[in-house]
Amino acid sequence: MAGPDEGFSIGVLAARTGLTPTVLRTWENRFGFPAGERAPSGHRRFTDADVELVRQVLDVRASGATLQAAIESVARRQEQRVADSVHAALVEQFPDLRPHRFGRRALVAASHAIEDEALARAERAVVLGAFQRGHNYAYSQHRWDELARTALWSAVVADFAGVGDLPADPGASPARCQLPDDSPMRREWTVVTLSPTRGAVLSAWEVPSRPGDSRTFESVVSTHRPVVLAAARVLVGVAEASGAVAPDHVTDLLDAHAPQPSPVDADRMWLRALALLDPER
Repeated sequence: MAGPDEGFSIGVLAARTGLTPTVLRTWENRFGFPAGERAPSGHRRFTDADVELVRQVLDVRASGATLQAAIESVARRQEQRVADSVHAALVEQFPDLRPHRFGRRALVAASHAIEDEALARAERAVVLGAFQRGHNYAYSQHRWDELARTALWSAVVADFAGVGDLPADPGASPARCQLPDDSPMRREWTVVTLSPTRGAVLSAWEVPSRPGDSRTFESVVSTHRPVVLAAARVLVGVAEASGAVAPDHVTDLLDAHAPQPSPVDADRMWLRALALLDPER
């Protein structure tokens, strides 16, 4: 950020963000935002970075969040630098994971197997998903409404712009969270379920293809609890940065130590996936 002798006044900040100086001063008095830097004259000075932060707050508010929640989510993202790609985080943290390329049919089967196992177990799980675009989520909304009904908490992230009957709503169940324009999650397909005793993750990113070619995804699937926890933390962070508020018990679950589930649990899930791929069905 520029030094206190540089930058511009709160009036310029207001003009560039479509607000008024009075509104921005009210925000500053109530929430300490936007902070800017104080010049030797005693006046606060602002920069392009402050313009971007105010615009991010307005974007989060437009999705339905309160002003306080919007400011807190933007500030948290700025301070913590939340990882914004599940797939990149897993590849970096777990180099032994071996990505494989699958088509859409295999990923649908694996996703449904993870979701169905969570429903069959009737456990209070955290259920999270990334859908690239809002209309992709719309096809699965009936399943995710049922998952959210008994979940500890549920959230999905996607680009919901243009989905008129299904806009972003971080207060919904599942919480529907709008991804920023530059988010790498816009090309990712992710499903995560996490309970006190079990968990699973499917994480994939769409490989660029030529028009007319089949869609291909580089994917990892795992029931290894550290991998599931890492994926869940990224998705919760992305959802909260978009205005959702995860309950305290979700944070407790993400921080808790739990035993690795038995191989039988993993077998049940992947057998479900194979059954869904059976051409006889």
